[in-house]
Amino acid sequence: MQIFVNTNYDFVKYRFYAVAFSLIWILVGVGLFMKNGINWGIDFAGGANVVLKFRDQVPLNRLRADFTDATIQQYGKADDRSVLIRLPRQKGETDLAGQVVSKLIRDLNPQAAAGKLDLNFQGRDRLTDLLASIDPDNKGTRPDARAYYASVAQNVINKRSEVGIFTSMQQVTSAPGVTVGIARVLNDRTFLGAFNVLNQETVGPQVGRELQQKAIWAVVLSTLAMGAYLWLRFDLMFGVAAVVCIIHDVSVSLAFLGMINGEFSLNIVAALLLIVGYSINDTVVTYDRVRENRRKLKTRATLEEQLNLAMNQTLSRTILTSGSVVIVLIALILFGGKVIHEFAWILLIGVIAGTYSTVTIVPAVAIAWNNATGRKHDIAGPAARPKVETAAREETQRKRKAV
Repeated sequence: MQIFVNTNYDFVKYRFYAVAFSLIWILVGVGLFMKNGINWGIDFAGGANVVLKFRDQVPLNRLRADFTDATIQQYGKADDRSVLIRLPRQKGETDLAGQVVSKLIRDLNPQAAAGKLDLNFQGRDRLTDLLASIDPDNKGTRPDARAYYASVAQNVINKRSEVGIFTSMQQVTSAPGVTVGIARVLNDRTFLGAFNVLNQETVGPQVGRELQQKAIWAVVLSTLAMGAYLWLRFDLMFGVAAVVCIIHDVSVSLAFLGMINGEFSLNIVAALLLIVGYSINDTVVTYDRVRENRRKLKTRATLEEQLNLAMNQTLSRTILTSGSVVIVLIALILFGGKVIHEFAWILLIGVIAGTYSTVTIVPAVAIAWNNATGRKHDIAGPAARPKVETAAREETQRKRKAV
């Protein structure tokens, strides 16, 4: 399928405009990073993340009073009644997230002190132990009795996952397998806590520093590896241009992250590595067409003309490939949820940057390299050389006759 046939766009002509736009974009991102600092995620900065879903209205004032050093923000939609609590890293290696949850249980769930089981916090095993110890359905002490109560407990937990958090005991007793006897135990020996823990994680300072170093090396080494591959497959000029192209695409993506004050997490590193691979793919296709055309050209052509020809020949493939990826990423942004929101945005910006850098930034670097190394003469393919040599011999013979 082709959507552009026999096009003759002068991409090289606009390379300086593209370079200027990219420089301004990247400088704006750098300025915002300098102003706001890098918003390191817990993976790199260390500390704790706790995501809570509340049964009733979120007690923001209570949370801010209890955790003065924490950053507390809405998680998801306002109707979800969910918050994200981020605490800075501590000096020692401790289970900071676990400590936060324990403190909230003591402060917000006083019924737990009376020995009752919190159905919005505890899991299947604790509920199974409670039901098996009381045995409301008279199943006895046989092994299949515990399996019976474990099945009911799992149904209750599945129901909690379905509704997000229990807001009434009727929701609990409506779970499959809950008999009258089990419902009586649940009403007497359990309660519905104020919150449900959707996620909790703790990263120590040492682990955070190691992840920072590994993330940086992953991006740097993958970029150099791609450049070395193109150097060996084509030539040094194309290898250098490819490295500059990758650096450009990664820098544009990171600048956008600074513009939205996004969190630099492992998801973002994964997105950057995907951008490195995607960016080099389109560049390889264009370079391969340049090399192929050099063998087919029957007339002399400058490097600028060869690049324009190759990019016009691969334009349909570039637009179709990038367009299909962009459609998928837009769908992820709209329907993928908050967890992958920034990941999808960075990938989208990287794909767009990789597409236009292939037709503008890469030619700018290749032409500048070609001019700097003194290779300003026209370049002809093997098919053109016999004609060139014949024309040169005829010109020499005419000069001799004239003498």
